[in-house]
Amino acid sequence: MSKIPTVMTGEEIIDTSFRKASKVNVEDKIRVFRLRKTAAARISSVADTIDTTMRGYVSSFPNFDAVPRFYFELSDLLIGVDKIKNALGGLDWCRKTVKKIGDKGIKQIKGSRNEKFIENKKKEVYGRISSVVKQVSDELLFLSNAREKLQNIPFIENIPTVVVAGYPNVGKSLLVRKISSGKPKIAAYPFTTKGISVGHFQAGYKKYQVIDTPGLLDREFSKRSNIEKQAITALKHLGNVIVFIIDPTTHCGYPLDAQLRLLNAIKETFNIPVIGVENKCDILSTDSGRLKISALTGKGIEKLMENILGTLRG
Repeated sequence: MSKIPTVMTGEEIIDTSFRKASKVNVEDKIRVFRLRKTAAARISSVADTIDTTMRGYVSSFPNFDAVPRFYFELSDLLIGVDKIKNALGGLDWCRKTVKKIGDKGIKQIKGSRNEKFIENKKKEVYGRISSVVKQVSDELLFLSNAREKLQNIPFIENIPTVVVAGYPNVGKSLLVRKISSGKPKIAAYPFTTKGISVGHFQAGYKKYQVIDTPGLLDREFSKRSNIEKQAITALKHLGNVIVFIIDPTTHCGYPLDAQLRLLNAIKETFNIPVIGVENKCDILSTDSGRLKISALTGKGIEKLMENILGTLRG
């Protein structure tokens, strides 16, 4: 997600606009002309500041009709895409209305030589503009909160992606570090107190992404909250292949049958290829037909990468 500027409150926008306008002065030898030009310029400054501020907020939020489906579903789940669009529409209405009020007030001021009328008209325009901005105070507050949630969605590229799944302590993060170039980035995730690690690797001229999702795919589906289930559903738009890590030693703290149940549940949930892999073969290697690796020593990793790339390219 692109960087969204801090969203000010309605009162802050009003104060900022009026404070900036108060510094505007237009010189003219004739007093009434000076007052008239200065009043018009200050109204224009207020309207322009509000227009620029509101327009900046509207343009900085993502175009949800164009973002990857993964981001759309997460944003809709966290906040509500329609709610965001409606709030942004309110800001767009505000800036246009302020502009109309300002233009009308300036026209009336420029047609007068009455100093009292000019001053009163400026105050009237300021009051109407303030009222309009205050009408979108709830929208501004909503967008401020939405901004915080959107900023916490981890940056995930729209490239071929490997999702690493399995129970805790089976070696998922270690595998991500093993097959990724450099140290994977750990990012906060909106649906869990844990983080996700995102790594990348290069094969030929193509870049691939590897994601470890602790807290989302590491416990039985029946024990999940609705928000977790929806988050997992969103992931189906992201992954191109799932590597499910099994710890046959059960040193991870979970029995093998529970791990296999989770594997089957993931196969039923995701309509993408799933590669089952047994880790920690340096400690125990079973006679199952699954691929054996050691994320610690690197044994079997080359074969796993061949399977991953074959699946992604196939």
